Amino acid sequence: MLITDLPIPDYLKSNLLKAGIRELYPPQVEAIRRNVLSGKNLVLATPTASGKTLVAILAASIHLSKGGKVIYLTPLRALTSEKLREFKELLASGEDRKVKVAATSGDYDSEDRWLADYDVIICTNEKADSLLRHGAEWMRDVSLIIADEIHVIGEPERGPTLEVVLTRLRQMAPSAQILSLSATIRNAEELADWLGCECVISEWRPVPLKEAVYFEGKLEFNDGSLKLKNYESDPTLNVAIWTVMEGGQALIFALSRRKAESLAEKAAVALSRHPECISYEEAEMLREAAENMMSEGERSSFTERLAGLMVRGSAFHHAGLGYKHRQIIEEAFRNRCLKILCATPTLAAGVNLPARTVIIPELWRYEPTYGMQYISVMEYKQFSGRAGRPRYDEVGYAVSIARKEVEREMILSRYIMGLPEKIYSRLSSERHIRIQTLALIATRATESMKELLSFFRKDFLRIPVWRRRCEGQNHASRRILGQARHGGICRRNAERHEARQEGLGALHRPADGC
Repeated sequence: MLITDLPIPDYLKSNLLKAGIRELYPPQVEAIRRNVLSGKNLVLATPTASGKTLVAILAASIHLSKGGKVIYLTPLRALTSEKLREFKELLASGEDRKVKVAATSGDYDSEDRWLADYDVIICTNEKADSLLRHGAEWMRDVSLIIADEIHVIGEPERGPTLEVVLTRLRQMAPSAQILSLSATIRNAEELADWLGCECVISEWRPVPLKEAVYFEGKLEFNDGSLKLKNYESDPTLNVAIWTVMEGGQALIFALSRRKAESLAEKAAVALSRHPECISYEEAEMLREAAENMMSEGERSSFTERLAGLMVRGSAFHHAGLGYKHRQIIEEAFRNRCLKILCATPTLAAGVNLPARTVIIPELWRYEPTYGMQYISVMEYKQFSGRAGRPRYDEVGYAVSIARKEVEREMILSRYIMGLPEKIYSRLSSERHIRIQTLALIATRATESMKELLSFFRKDFLRIPVWRRRCEGQNHASRRILGQARHGGICRRNAERHEARQEGLGALHRPADGC
């Protein structure tokens, strides 16, 4: 299906053609066939880089052409910034009016009334939660709700916030279209059933993916193996240098900021041992990027360290970087002069920086309550999905590092051959029920026990498979309201509950940080 065949505004067709987008990917075509451009609710569950954001932009353009308002929910600030850039590039100018796009993620103590004047509002889930708590009336005017990375609902800490935000938005704007974008999950149909959506599930990728485990000098796939030349003694660095020597780029995922920075230092040293990895033209581009890095903001040892890595072809990427520094690094990587990027999982959560080879040195992390735990198959698949750069790579490699035979076997069976976990509601925990119950009372979204239970009957927990947990949720809500009355946080007035003034401050703040 060609862009020129779509029933979208002419200015968007022109912008897409200028960006080199002339034809839709198969999952995008299926979304169009399911009437996403005619207002139908849709869950689009497809791999990374399969074009989900473009479907969102196409749907948004239809609503904007009719005077509608769009809210785009993301799980991360970095992703909010990326989507702002993408939406502005394609929707910044219309034929008859300027499309106003805004992004917001911080300041949880304000309803941000200025957002009412914008056509597209891109915000984190936590910011949307805060806006709802502060009674942002413009949310009633939303005609399209886009929930990016909706599988976050299954996360213990951040999931309940997104679940309640979606439930409340559906309550405030019942006629709004819902477009949910997700990684491939096993129970996407259950999610679609909860949201009243059609469901498009696809494994199609623009660049074929080969998943491998690197063990004793070989890349082992599920259908063969490949012996690598020994460039470096460290297995992670050897795979990275092999990738660069073959003309590609490597993206190394580290599960902490400290590890990302350490790996970037080691990668810079390794690249220095192989000067043929970087051409003269690329070296000039890196020097210019490093100079831009030094000129942004106050000069510091941190900036000098990062610039010093960049001139050697390596860098790290995590949430501790400033916006401008992150932009410079991402641009250098997109321009292919930056050869090795060491990043925390933020990049796997949607920031569009694919590389020929994704390297995962460790598949476990420390969890405060449980100690060392293996990462989920879904998170591994998110990492792997960043492998393969469209228009540059014929194949993408996702490589996990094994140091023992038992690790090799585990990676092959659990991760490479494994299926992503099902996602389920995390709103059954008493902590989250307490937070959301009191917030609903404080903001007068519900004012009686009947209204409260009616609200919770609309959440993801209410789908039949989770019915047993719902009974516990009901009991917990009743108990929490009783405790709140006794604790002076709220009072009962006839059949209605209302928050006391002194309890409102804490309740207006969102449940989770970002």
